[in-house]
Amino acid sequence: MTLRALVLSFLALAFAAFPVQASERILSFDSDIAIAKDTSITVTETIRINAEGSSIRRGIIREFPTRYKDERGDTVEVGFELLSVTRDGQPDQHQVESVSNGLEIRIGNPDVLISRGEHVYVITYRTTFQLGFFPEGDEFYYNVTGNGWIYPIDKASATVHLPEGARPTRLAVFTGEYGSSEKNATISEAAPGLVTARTTAPLGVREGLTIAVQWPKGLVDEPSGGDYLWRWLTDNIAALIGLLGSGLTAGMLYLSWRRWGKDPEHGTIIPLFEPPGAIEPAEARYLAEMGFDNKIFAASIVNMAVKGALTIEEDPGWFSKTYKLSRSADGASSLAPVERLAYDQLFAAGDTIELKQENWQRIKAAVDVMRNALQLRHVGKSFHENQGAIGLAFALLAGTGLLIWATAGDGIAPWVGGAAVAGGVAMTGFFINLMKAPTNDGQALRDRIDGFKMFLDTAEKERWEVLNPPDMTPQLFEKYLPFALALDVDHTWSETFEREMRIKEPNTNYEYHPAWYSGRRFSGIGAGALANSISTAMTSAISSSASPPGKKSGFSGGGGFSGGGGGGGGGRGW
Repeated sequence: MTLRALVLSFLALAFAAFPVQASERILSFDSDIAIAKDTSITVTETIRINAEGSSIRRGIIREFPTRYKDERGDTVEVGFELLSVTRDGQPDQHQVESVSNGLEIRIGNPDVLISRGEHVYVITYRTTFQLGFFPEGDEFYYNVTGNGWIYPIDKASATVHLPEGARPTRLAVFTGEYGSSEKNATISEAAPGLVTARTTAPLGVREGLTIAVQWPKGLVDEPSGGDYLWRWLTDNIAALIGLLGSGLTAGMLYLSWRRWGKDPEHGTIIPLFEPPGAIEPAEARYLAEMGFDNKIFAASIVNMAVKGALTIEEDPGWFSKTYKLSRSADGASSLAPVERLAYDQLFAAGDTIELKQENWQRIKAAVDVMRNALQLRHVGKSFHENQGAIGLAFALLAGTGLLIWATAGDGIAPWVGGAAVAGGVAMTGFFINLMKAPTNDGQALRDRIDGFKMFLDTAEKERWEVLNPPDMTPQLFEKYLPFALALDVDHTWSETFEREMRIKEPNTNYEYHPAWYSGRRFSGIGAGALANSISTAMTSAISSSASPPGKKSGFSGGGGFSGGGGGGGGGRGW
């Protein structure tokens, strides 16, 4: 036997004695989806995995998002009901746990380790509010596998049973990481009303399969706000109850506003050349508005940048701006407590973050922690929300509605009663902000904020000189720019800065170069242009960091993408 043959024989014996361990992965992910006429969706996921005792020891965790923010900032929550869970054909122990954006289904016994090798999990659940309703048709845009799995998926498929009588008019399929428009999959109508989609290439870690199916309108029950009122429209007593209920609600709200909602008298507003006390831009706007919005967060990001805690890089793009925030080594220690809480959330997973929808969880966490901190610090101390009367008003209107339903008969009366209730609801919504009222100390602080705003909002040269303000410098401009953004006077503040710098340097074409702001096409952006860019585009980027199911189509706006629509999530072992 030659030496080469001897070595090969030895290696063969060695590999036989120590076989290569297979990797943990999802061998197949098959989803069977039935769409009912009432718009509910019943999903059966058959997940075949290979466990090697590394991260998959007791079972798997299936993540499912149920809470989203729409483009207006309202919370949208989809329904979810777990129907059954099995492993290898037998019911398996499981627990549903709430997480920040939805649910986790933890499958397995914490005291029992599963055997190595293949296992088949079958998860059946029902979910609602997953359909989109558009003029051209009703649509199911769904992230079948989710893009959150930490394992590769060898193959995935989806079988969709459309509502009775429905035939698809448009089909689309996407694969890859979140935002990808790759189409390494096929989708077709396998039989009348039956759509199938299959991957044609394996899915990597955090890659998923997303489908979009559209069919003609009228085959499912599209929700309508008027449905609730129509039940109660029947007779004269119903109309009377509706009018009395709305009238009582109006009187109660007016008396409550007179008692608790009227603002204290304003003091004398005098110009201030610096923000009152140790107040930050976030607090200035929060107190001025007596509530939270995304511009508060945008102004805080700029304030963090001015203090040296982060840098902002703008990419103008072809169609919309995007922003990347990078944590700086210096400056974080100078942040106010409310800013530091949001700062730590933003950079909890790394030193950079883009203000994009795929990072919506980190952005939302930072926004929420800032909102909660401001609320804890000022609600009840600087101003009162006085929402007790609002809750009572809604209760009265709900009771009125129930009485209308109970006494409904024939005729025109229910129309009158229902219209009265709808008017009462609109009126109550108007009173939500009207009921907010500052405390005496809070009003005094708001007056000082108005005095500082008066200084920032003085553009005319004559008035500026009368105020006898501090010397305008780039440092002063940057220091107060976040406040100008927060108080909606950024345009005036920028004009004043540019005018004063032209006066100081009359023979030069002064260009403003902030050290904390840059972009791929950045070259001496003017102060006014910078302020306008941040005020609009960044605020918009923050507010659109996440979109819920049924709000965006898988066909419009240049096409869908992997990870869009409803469904989604991911999973891991435990």
